[in-house]
Amino acid sequence: MIGFKSLAAFVIGYLLLALVGLFPVNRDFQESENGIEIFVSSSSIHSDIIVPIETPSIHWRDEFRTENFGNECADATHVAFGWGDRGFYVDTPTWADLKLSTAANALLIPSATVMHVSLTYRPGIEPDTRSVRINTEQYQRMVRQIQASFRQDNNGDILPIANASYRENDAFFVANGSYHLFQTCNCWTGNVLENSGVKTGWFTPFPKTPFWYFPDPN
Repeated sequence: MIGFKSLAAFVIGYLLLALVGLFPVNRDFQESENGIEIFVSSSSIHSDIIVPIETPSIHWRDEFRTENFGNECADATHVAFGWGDRGFYVDTPTWADLKLSTAANALLIPSATVMHVSLTYRPGIEPDTRSVRINTEQYQRMVRQIQASFRQDNNGDILPIANASYRENDAFFVANGSYHLFQTCNCWTGNVLENSGVKTGWFTPFPKTPFWYFPDPN
């Protein structure tokens, strides 16, 4: 009974923390009318940051080798970035593949992480995907933080994970940082937004919380 009470108190405390975490940072953020449009897309569990493949600040194709992807997707216009637990991300392509041990390890034990990169197209604006426009300086900060999330070897090259992809347009790479309850995939998205100057919650562990303050598509 004591164990159950302790667990219940922890869960309630975590949910309260997540609720308080909705309090926004960068409250003075204003969209840049002619700025770079960036997107946040959120599934029922995970969120991605989606940016144009090419801007004056960076050409993302130069960051990845063609052989990192099964299909070069030469006509792709955008690239999606997600960060998360390696076991959960790589070994659980669908909900049917989810194991209780994988989920428990991801949430309760600080674990190794990966970056998931997908060459894609400009998404539509809908309940699961929202966008804002940011200025060049804010975007450059975003770029630097995304780049810093990739682990590099001694030559400065990022490290692809062999035979780990969902489709022909995506790939996994070794990431920096550890995944745990207080640094989830959605926290990573929120942190990137926060450090780029975008209005978001100061703690965003759950899906859709990173874009809580984005313009409503409706």
